[in-house]
Amino acid sequence: MVIKVAIIEDSKAYVSEMAQYLKEHEIEIVNIGYNGKEALDILNGEVFDVLLLDLILPHIDGMTLLKKYIKQNKQFKVICMSAFVSDDVLKESVSLGVDYFLIKPVEFDVLLDTIQRVLTTTDSNIEEMDALDLLLEKIGFSSNLNGYEYIKYGVHLMLQYNRKMPLTKELYPLISQNYNIQANNVERSIRHAIKLAWDKELKSYWYNSEKLYVRPTNGEFLLHLYEKFKKETR
Repeated sequence: MVIKVAIIEDSKAYVSEMAQYLKEHEIEIVNIGYNGKEALDILNGEVFDVLLLDLILPHIDGMTLLKKYIKQNKQFKVICMSAFVSDDVLKESVSLGVDYFLIKPVEFDVLLDTIQRVLTTTDSNIEEMDALDLLLEKIGFSSNLNGYEYIKYGVHLMLQYNRKMPLTKELYPLISQNYNIQANNVERSIRHAIKLAWDKELKSYWYNSEKLYVRPTNGEFLLHLYEKFKKETR
């Protein structure tokens, strides 16, 4: 079966490369819109299996499209893409029927895998984030700490790219870019969150999981969460 995809994204250069890659892998691009107004024409006139939707668009933004024009008559899968993500955006996205959320820039092999996956499974990476929330709170992490959000975002990134990511060269800079802070603040905030949780429930959880009594480093803890959720959700 040929997979039909519609793309709504304001960067013409990015869309051109994306569409070319997908076509080379037997994905049919039925239409492309570069702003919210063009998106309405696509939503009202095209039949497709998957919608690739950028949240930041001229005229009508992606969230408005989801609320007013997509949620009520959704007969296709929706993959949202955005360079900036917050916990509120993720939660609102799932309430509006988004099937998967990708952080830009998106590697095209990851995008292709996601398109194929959403058509064959009900799994959502937004559901992964909900499960991660529950685990972190259960083992003593306070959700009002910045480090809590940075841990979640870091795990989200590694799950998206399906690999361990070097902290100082890759993961911290990506987290700092999303939250508009310095990379050293990311490292310090995560370490602080782990330290506080260690004196609550994290110590017993870590021993039961890893058979270690020593408090984990940032890298050890992030890698543990990545491997745990990769195993449980793939």
